[in-house]
Amino acid sequence: MMLKRPAALLTAAVMMSTPICASALDTKQADGYARGIVTYEKQKNGIPEGDSLLSGRIAEDAGFDSSDWLAIAAVRSGLETDTGEYYSAWKNRIDSEYSDDGALDRLNATDWHRAVLTGICLGVDPTDVSEVDLLGRGTYLRGEGRPLDAQGLNGEIWALIAMDSCDWKLPEDAKPDRAEIISSIIDTRNSDGGFSLTAGDGRSDIDITAMALQALAPYRCCNETEDTVSGALKYLAESLESADNCESTAQIICALCCLDIDPDEDERFAGLTDELISYVNDDGGFAHQKGGESSELASSQALIALCSIQRLRAGERSVYDMNEGSPEKPVKTSLKEMTAAKNRNTSPPTLSNSPEGYPKGGKMQTAVPAAIISFFVVAVIGGIIMRKRKEKEK
Repeated sequence: MMLKRPAALLTAAVMMSTPICASALDTKQADGYARGIVTYEKQKNGIPEGDSLLSGRIAEDAGFDSSDWLAIAAVRSGLETDTGEYYSAWKNRIDSEYSDDGALDRLNATDWHRAVLTGICLGVDPTDVSEVDLLGRGTYLRGEGRPLDAQGLNGEIWALIAMDSCDWKLPEDAKPDRAEIISSIIDTRNSDGGFSLTAGDGRSDIDITAMALQALAPYRCCNETEDTVSGALKYLAESLESADNCESTAQIICALCCLDIDPDEDERFAGLTDELISYVNDDGGFAHQKGGESSELASSQALIALCSIQRLRAGERSVYDMNEGSPEKPVKTSLKEMTAAKNRNTSPPTLSNSPEGYPKGGKMQTAVPAAIISFFVVAVIGGIIMRKRKEKEK
């Protein structure tokens, strides 16, 4: 495929390089693949190369699935800090869709949870967006007849992730609280260790199991959850061949990184990162199925997986853990003690892109040093040569 700009061509070419070691993804190349996704998204949405990724048509879709996941991944990976235009569009969406009395019935619980994560990444307090408490209304302020699991187990999974995104302090009478959600998730596990979207279904699902592990990760050393986490990991390790699309592969990688497991250093998951990059296309985007067209959803989920790998290897907090400071080392404890420890913050971390002090719609351009470009050119050439050799050997 012929790309429009030399810089975009270089970035897309970086994506096609393969790591020197078999079944391993080098951190610098992970960054290259991530930047390729940015290139793909900008070209697909007609965004000039020097403008913020989170502008133009992508900003117009702020508040919807693929755009919000892209925003979360771009901010958490450090690829984008200019969020002014996206914030303005996102806040308009919150004001128009989340503030009225019918919002709880009209929107899925997970829409609220995604809004919490997006808001934090945009530098705002999700418990007070135009007097709307996105966290509360998405978790413990839903009222009668609106259970979290109405749309399936993912409602409880993402409620817990939202609660723990900044270790939010919940009201004493919050129903459900963390412990209740965790217990409910554990109670739905299947005999093979996996989880289903619908409790009692009995047919474990790779994506739901991976998401459940992402939610349970902070509690993995609790007496009440250890066996559940171990069983779910075993299920995923034994089901890798069934992970036949980009999004499922990305969810597994994200789950492992949340558990402080580098997929390239655990033999149970050997080849998993190679599987992820097998979905990349010449345009830098990722496809749902190998050989298919690049899609925004697959690309955004791949970016979250790549971000997860980079953050783990850099010793940073996992992608959905937005608390300040270095990550705490897990210690053997009880669920009661751990949920109490997580119940502590009444405000999000102070971010440099907070809209109160940020020029909305401002543009930030970052120069790429020639030395870095040269390094990627060498990586591209070496990677392409190695890939061709492997193809001939097959």
